[in-house]
Amino acid sequence: MMFHPERTKDTRDSLAQSDDTPRNGRSLEQWCEDIAAPTAAPGGGAAAALAAAFAASLVEMVAGLTMERKQYADVHAEAGRIRARAAILSRELIDLASVDAESFAEFLRALALPRGTEVERARRADAKLAALRQASQVQYELLLCLVEVSELGLSIAQTGHTGSMGDAATAVFLAAGAARGAYWAIRSNLGGGTTGSEGRSLPDSALSHLERVEANEWRVRQLLSERVP
Repeated sequence: MMFHPERTKDTRDSLAQSDDTPRNGRSLEQWCEDIAAPTAAPGGGAAAALAAAFAASLVEMVAGLTMERKQYADVHAEAGRIRARAAILSRELIDLASVDAESFAEFLRALALPRGTEVERARRADAKLAALRQASQVQYELLLCLVEVSELGLSIAQTGHTGSMGDAATAVFLAAGAARGAYWAIRSNLGGGTTGSEGRSLPDSALSHLERVEANEWRVRQLLSERVP
């Protein structure tokens, strides 16, 4: 598995250990049942990661179709690179869905801590803050992946199999929706000025990544406007 250089050690470790999480390897139907259940987790973060995994898979599909057509021989090498990277991202994003569900479960465990004394309340507050920071870091990881998915989707939409341009565009649209969810999750978790310098800087950095994804979304919309009657 490839790890982004911006990822923190804690999140890299969570991804590396995600094969041991209960939700890893579950079917789509099982994921839908878990998300639909009247429980706090898994929720929007896991759903966004799964949507992003579908986006990466669509990119992989369009790149594969491009590689099978002789008329796209000039871009076969680039399509192969896109396909390989999209496959890796899809697996990472499925893992992130499990990591996100577990990080939110950690917050719920913090909420359940006793708060009868001043010491217990302080310990509970620290545990809540740590869980929110970790959950935000997972969503930040999701944003980093979504920047890449949107860039790959835009690239294959521009140069790949024209009959599948709509599929590549759908990938970018899915990535943009997931990116907006991830950004606002970070804002929600770290807002209010109670999280120190980390809480002030992570949302700003997340916004810059969201803007990159939305710029790619806009370029895909322009491409569709130019090529679709």
